[in-house]
Amino acid sequence: MATTDKINLLSRVASIDVAPEFAAYSKVVIHLDDETAIEVGDDTGRTLEVTNPFGTQEMAQQMLASLRGYQYQPLYATSALLDPAAEIGDGVSIKGIYGGIYQRMRTFNQLMAADIAAPHDEEINHEYKYVSPQERKYRREMGSVRASLLVQADRITAEVTQREADSAEFRSQLQIQATQIAARVTQTGGNQASFGWSLLADEFGLYSGNTKVFWVNASGAHVKGEISATTGKIGGFTIGSSAIYNNISTFGGTQSTGVYLGTNGIQLGQNFKVTTSGNVTANNMTLTGTLTVGGETITAAKLRQGAERANSGYQGWNNTTSTVNTNGQTWSTGAGYGFNFDSMKNGGGYAYPINASSFRYNGTQYTPQSMSFVDGRGSTRTINYLGVASE
Repeated sequence: MATTDKINLLSRVASIDVAPEFAAYSKVVIHLDDETAIEVGDDTGRTLEVTNPFGTQEMAQQMLASLRGYQYQPLYATSALLDPAAEIGDGVSIKGIYGGIYQRMRTFNQLMAADIAAPHDEEINHEYKYVSPQERKYRREMGSVRASLLVQADRITAEVTQREADSAEFRSQLQIQATQIAARVTQTGGNQASFGWSLLADEFGLYSGNTKVFWVNASGAHVKGEISATTGKIGGFTIGSSAIYNNISTFGGTQSTGVYLGTNGIQLGQNFKVTTSGNVTANNMTLTGTLTVGGETITAAKLRQGAERANSGYQGWNNTTSTVNTNGQTWSTGAGYGFNFDSMKNGGGYAYPINASSFRYNGTQYTPQSMSFVDGRGSTRTINYLGVASE
């Protein structure tokens, strides 16, 4: 190739290394896409391959006409006094050797010297390794990033898609409309997932897949699903690590009002407590069902029956005047006598007065007596009984 239109450095370099020239170019290939290419020339020499989706047959012929017979000259020159206006791709002549400037490393000093090179074929392959069209296509399909911005009359959509080598694809999308701004990140293939948000004039929401899991509007915040929190407050209730409470922060507190639900038990104010052992403390209690004590079921009817029997055993009637038949005998009492009818109807034949001084039965005079004692609860109890009066 002629040495016109080149930078002639003569000998203004510190050193120069050259390698044998390559074979001349005899063929040009323009790749329009991964499957279509335009070829001109023959295989007698080197082939120049380029990618241009707008390439034409005429373009390939013009390129071959310019390159035919050209032999690439590898070289490396140090400390070249190069014109600062020189650019990558310019031709250069050094000591009668013509090549090109395809690498440049400039030193910014008084001389503005530069190291320039036209790398050898092996060096090019080492830094920019050749990849076949089939491999390039595979890499584009399996590991590519695509971005798009779509502007329409009613919306603007920005989208970025990245495909990974394991066939997983990530897609991020931001969409802006007059009434809504929405964003979503989606993974397809592998562990499929999708999460996004939507901002409306009256609501903000978060979505997992197509399910709305959290949203905020004029009525407050709403959650669909599980909430995990170690501490916090909801309304007037405090959430702690071992309890949820309102006004009563510890079990057994003396506050007259409040609620405690914790690992130690349950407490409502001062008058109701349940421990984890099952002990119940209550000021007043109303049971509408059944009560089981030691395996025995106690009902309201049984409690009433027991009370009636207890009353008939020690109290009887008060301030009454009655005639009673016992073993065929008829006798009467004055006001204030009481009777144990369970015993009398079975022939026991005894009665005792409550407010009378004495009475006679079957020829024997009886006088009421009493004694007092303190029970297990500290209350004073009195027992009435009959003593035989002296004649």
